[in-house]
Amino acid sequence: MNPIWDYVKKVERHLPAARRTEVAGALYATLKARKETMEKAKGAKATDAEIADMLAAEGDPLRVAERIASPPGEHDLVSRYLASVERHLPREGVLDVMAELREALRAKIEEAEERLGRAASADEIAAVLKAFGAPPVVAARYEGRMQLIGPVLYPWFWPTQRTALGLVAAVFLVLTALRALGADRPIQAVLARIDNLLGLGLMAFAAVTLVFIAVERWGDPVKLLENRWDPKSLPRDNIRKPRSLFESGVSVFFDVLFILVWLKFVPFPNELPLRDGASVSIVLSPAWSVVYWPILALALLSAAGHLHDMVRPAWNRLRSGISIVCYAGGLAVLGVLFQGRPFVDVQPRPGTSPEELARAVDLVDGVLLVSLGITAAIWVIALGVEVWRRVRASRLSGGAALMAT
Repeated sequence: MNPIWDYVKKVERHLPAARRTEVAGALYATLKARKETMEKAKGAKATDAEIADMLAAEGDPLRVAERIASPPGEHDLVSRYLASVERHLPREGVLDVMAELREALRAKIEEAEERLGRAASADEIAAVLKAFGAPPVVAARYEGRMQLIGPVLYPWFWPTQRTALGLVAAVFLVLTALRALGADRPIQAVLARIDNLLGLGLMAFAAVTLVFIAVERWGDPVKLLENRWDPKSLPRDNIRKPRSLFESGVSVFFDVLFILVWLKFVPFPNELPLRDGASVSIVLSPAWSVVYWPILALALLSAAGHLHDMVRPAWNRLRSGISIVCYAGGLAVLGVLFQGRPFVDVQPRPGTSPEELARAVDLVDGVLLVSLGITAAIWVIALGVEVWRRVRASRLSGGAALMAT
C-alpha cells in the first residue's frame, strides 16, 4: 500500500480532465521527493505516521486540487473558461486541444496587456474571452467537422434531438402501455403499435432539424449567443456540472404542465379501455386529497427552482436548499400515499363487469405502486447526493477561508 499514491488519487478526482495526468504526476513526484528528503535527513525509512503527518500538512485533497488545478499565473476567469470549453470536447485528443487553447488565450491576453501597458483587469480579461467566443462555440471549432448545422448552433443540436426523441418515446410508451392494460395480451398489444414509434421519432427529428436550419439560415445565431453570455458568470466546476438553458426550459415546461393538470385547467385523459364496449374511468383515491396542497406547493417550488437554474445555471446554496426541500417533501408525500392505498378508484362504464372492474383497479394500482416506489428510491439517492454537495461546498468554502487567512 502506497499512502502517497492513495493521497494523489484523492486529489486527482477533483482535477479538470485536461490536466489531470500532468498535475497529478507532478504532485506525486513532489511528495515522493519530499519523503526521500525526510528519509535522507533522518537516515532511516519514514514511518507510516510520519508520511501521514506530511500528507496532512499538504492539506485536504479538495483544497489541494483547487490550489494546483491551474498553471501559475493563470487568471481564475481563464481557468473557468477552459473548464467550460473542456466539457464540450470529446475525450480523444482533449489534452492537445486544451494546451493549444491555453496558449492562444495567453497570447491574446499578453497582446491586450502590451496595448494597455499594464496587467489586464478582470473586466479586460473577460472582454478577451468574450471576443474569443462562447465555450460551446469554441469547442465546436476545435472539433473541425463540417455540419449541416453550423458550429455556433451545433453544440445544442444533438442535446435537443436527444431530448425531443426521448420525450416522444416516453409519451408514446406511456399511452401505449395504458391502452394495453385492458387487452387480453398486453405484450402483443404493445408490440403491435411499436412500429408507430419509428415514424413519430423521424417526424420529431425532422422538425427539430428544420428549426435549427431555419435559425442558421435566417437568424443570427452568433449575435444571439455571443451577446447573451458573460465570462464572469462562468461557473466553478467543483460542485456539479451547470444545467443547460434547454434542460432547465424543458423542466419548467413540465412543471407548468403538471401544475395546470393538477389545478384541472388542463384535462387529463383518464379513461382506460378494457375491451370493445367496456371501459373504466380512473380517478384518484381519497388518499390524494390529504396531500393535494403539499403537492401543489412542491410543484410550484420545483418550478421556481428550475426558473432559478435558467438565470443561474451553476450550483449554489439557494438552489441546493430548494432541491433538498423538494426531495424531502416529496418523500413525505409518498409516505402518506403509501399508507392510504389504493392509489386510485375506478368508475365503470356501461357494460363493464365486476371482474373487469377489479382487474382494472389491481392493474392501475400495481403500476402506480411500482412507479412511485422507483420514484421514492430515486429521490432518496438524489437527496443524499444534494446533502453531500452541501457538505462538500462547506468544506471548500472553509478551505478558501483558511487560505485567505
